[in-house]
Amino acid sequence: MNYIELNIELEKVEKELSTLPTGKLLVYPNGNWYRWFYLNQSKRKYISKDNISFASSLARKEYLLLKRNVILAKINAINKADIPIQAAEEKLLEFVQDKRYQALLKPFYSKIEDAELLSWQNSPFNSNTKYAEQLTFQCPSGNVVRSKSEVFIDMALASNAIPYRYECELSLDNLTFYPDFTIMHPITRKLIYWEHLGMMDNDEYARQAFQKLQTYQKHNIIPGENLILTFESKNNLFSYTNAQLALEMMNLKDFSLAL
Repeated sequence: MNYIELNIELEKVEKELSTLPTGKLLVYPNGNWYRWFYLNQSKRKYISKDNISFASSLARKEYLLLKRNVILAKINAINKADIPIQAAEEKLLEFVQDKRYQALLKPFYSKIEDAELLSWQNSPFNSNTKYAEQLTFQCPSGNVVRSKSEVFIDMALASNAIPYRYECELSLDNLTFYPDFTIMHPITRKLIYWEHLGMMDNDEYARQAFQKLQTYQKHNIIPGENLILTFESKNNLFSYTNAQLALEMMNLKDFSLAL
């Protein structure tokens, strides 16, 4: 995003914040569930399950405050101010991964209303069963993925109401692949694959990635057409903004943006 776009986004966040209640949400474990409390001017009040919408609005407020910090960090970076963008995005990621808030944030994700798209996304499919122990990163959407970067991609897709499958089986030349994300375009209904190449400073990893991309190209899976490629190394980390920009470049952004 450029300076003008960031300020427009900041204005949207500020406008929504002005409509949300004052005070803060406190969440405490309670068996397999959580107890919610409303803290306002040092007074604490219990929030019942019947009033979950109020608890959700307070969770939404906390999310927007963290998102505002990310936007401000980016604006300050453009202005050459020394504000760490990565630290702001890490706090945002920690919040959306916190199980205490995930059920409360879910109503704010854009809903896929098209029956065909929803049916495709929710239909059973063959997925990658290898290294299941690496599926440790919980997404606000409910999916569990293998890395923080994939959480950002999951968030970007879910918040834009784009139907997708995580690690769905793809067979080419008697070889089986599991693209990180398989997307169905909301308008054209064409399948788009998203591969996040997260260890490009590892020679063997890069070699295998190149071989896979050669096979993809042989079968007309072409970057910029029906393949999204994002990259990462130890010195060049991937962010939520990178995920949103990748969608924007493929004209896949803002179908129904909520988060």
